[in-house]
Amino acid sequence: MARHRWDPVAPRVVVVHPRRVGDGLTPGQARGPGWVRTGSSLYVPSSVDRDVAQQRIVEESACLPATAAITGWAACLLHGAAWCDGLATDATTRLPIAVAVGTRGGVRRRPGRVISFEALPEWEVCERYGVRVTRVERATFDEMRRHDCREALVVLEAVLAARVTSLQRFAAYADAHRSARRSEVVRWALLRARGRARSPMEVRVRTIAEEDAGWPRLLVNRVVQRLDGASVGEVDLVAVDLRAAIEVDGADHRSSGQQAWDITKEEGLRDVGFEVARATGAQALDPSTLAARLVAVRLRAEARAPESDERRWRLRGVDDDLEAWLTEREETATFYENLPDAVDLPEVG
Repeated sequence: MARHRWDPVAPRVVVVHPRRVGDGLTPGQARGPGWVRTGSSLYVPSSVDRDVAQQRIVEESACLPATAAITGWAACLLHGAAWCDGLATDATTRLPIAVAVGTRGGVRRRPGRVISFEALPEWEVCERYGVRVTRVERATFDEMRRHDCREALVVLEAVLAARVTSLQRFAAYADAHRSARRSEVVRWALLRARGRARSPMEVRVRTIAEEDAGWPRLLVNRVVQRLDGASVGEVDLVAVDLRAAIEVDGADHRSSGQQAWDITKEEGLRDVGFEVARATGAQALDPSTLAARLVAVRLRAEARAPESDERRWRLRGVDDDLEAWLTEREETATFYENLPDAVDLPEVG
């Protein structure tokens, strides 16, 4: 099955670590067409796809001293957060790779690299893809502070969607570093984060609705049911008291099959009393235009004649405790990592 464009979990990819001349690579080979220079005396085979973000990160890491670590979006991606893909909102411009070097420095600035000289305790460093990276909470904290408040929220929702940290864990880290530079951006985003997002555009639309169009705090990706239990469908954003919903239509909604289902779901929502607004990914990048539309929908929802207190719909419950899931996963990993060598594990399959 093809991977969905906005799958929040980054797939494991093959990377090739650069080799130095003399490390099984002769100067003649390095000068030949079979190798490409990536740094001072560093080369990778010319067949390597260097446009892959993870490959870019590995090549950058090879140029760093042993005490430095990759941080920001690049570390988040290596931890598994797919939406931290190293591209700006235009989906074309490459973001620079952030490097944490600690207070002693020792790394030169150059295009495509930004440097953090903030303290780098060793407990905040781990290894992914054979590369030293900051732990996911530190990486997220660093990346959020490089953006405005709204894009910082997108970064936080990206790591929550990838299930590489929880809101509780990140909030604890942020609280312990509340005196850091631009930490007010992190605090703003923390108050508005809630997880369960399906795409960065959905996060941006939600922010426009709540911050610019006067919508109340929205529930995220909840299934609406009729009172008899029949499902109307999963709705991107729901305002319960307004009886209003917002659906975010990405590129995958252009297929005939998806459009037919979207129409059916919208009719079902209106049938049980919802006002429905639709927004596209492009509109999510144009807050002033989208906000005006969402204000109009909100006003229509508020102006409707009051319905009876008896609703014709309900929300399906959710059981998604990310913190509990992460804790269980870590406990399981610790158990198997510490088994005595003599223990025979049961066969699988």
